[in-house]
Amino acid sequence: MKRCLTFWVFPLIAAACSYGTNTPDQAEQFTSDLTEKERACVEGRLLTGWDLNLTDLDSDLSPDEEIALDTATELCRLTANNPPVPLPTDNERPQVSEELLQAPSVFSPSDAPPGEDPRLDQYWLECGLGSARACDDLFYSAPRGSQYEQFAFSCGGRRNMDCSLLLGIDQPDGDLSPLTPAPGDDENLDQLWTRCSEGSTSACGELRLVAVSGSLYSQFGTSCGARGTTYCTLILEYDGEPPSLDDLNPTMNPPGQDELLDQLWELCGNQDARACKDLAQHGPADSVYIKFGISCGGRSVAPCARLFADLEPPSS
Repeated sequence: MKRCLTFWVFPLIAAACSYGTNTPDQAEQFTSDLTEKERACVEGRLLTGWDLNLTDLDSDLSPDEEIALDTATELCRLTANNPPVPLPTDNERPQVSEELLQAPSVFSPSDAPPGEDPRLDQYWLECGLGSARACDDLFYSAPRGSQYEQFAFSCGGRRNMDCSLLLGIDQPDGDLSPLTPAPGDDENLDQLWTRCSEGSTSACGELRLVAVSGSLYSQFGTSCGARGTTYCTLILEYDGEPPSLDDLNPTMNPPGQDELLDQLWELCGNQDARACKDLAQHGPADSVYIKFGISCGGRSVAPCARLFADLEPPSS
């Protein structure tokens, strides 16, 4: 298993280090030798992960575009040469519908709300104007499979990523990128940082769970290695859940250290996405409360509303 992971790491490092060297002609040449399947894969990854159209990349590439193009190409080549073994659907991993993934290309921020529910229509309008909180409220409240849900998931027809990051709230400190070197303050966290920067969803999740909340390490993991989303599997290949999840499960009893936090704990364990978010936000730094909230009640390190949408309804 370790040898397999090493095989994945080096191409990603090479892709990241190539940033800053491509010209428009080279970018075209870089994709011209792809197979039809690989090119379709690259187009899909660029569109859903970075909201980029491959056919539009015909001028000088920005650094972010070069990183996106190189990373998507290397991942698609690796997938083509080493098809991953399909993992069984266990209802504990996010299963995102095609309608949600395609939402940014279907909607725009100025679209009028459907007019089916006054409260949801108001959330829609505020989300379209750039309110991250309204986008979250709309997603949590929207019927599954509805236009309301799709509009909210894309942050008002913008991009499929964490709306607070996209719309200018909760920005990580400093000018981070996937190429930013580890801070060097903790050897174990530095190793997780490096693996997260190379595209490991497991390492990014583990960094969120074990690093002190609010630290640079935590922020790097939260943004999937400074890639602008908390939903790592939207843009990176899933390589397993973080090891620390083994110590958590939805039916765990709350710690009993704070009555309010204990109530949020129980609600989060029973698939209340808002409670999980509040628990992660208001729990004491480096506490099990935060870990339980971040992991959606010991299930998975993912946006909980997205995760719970495809779990079985909680028992009453």
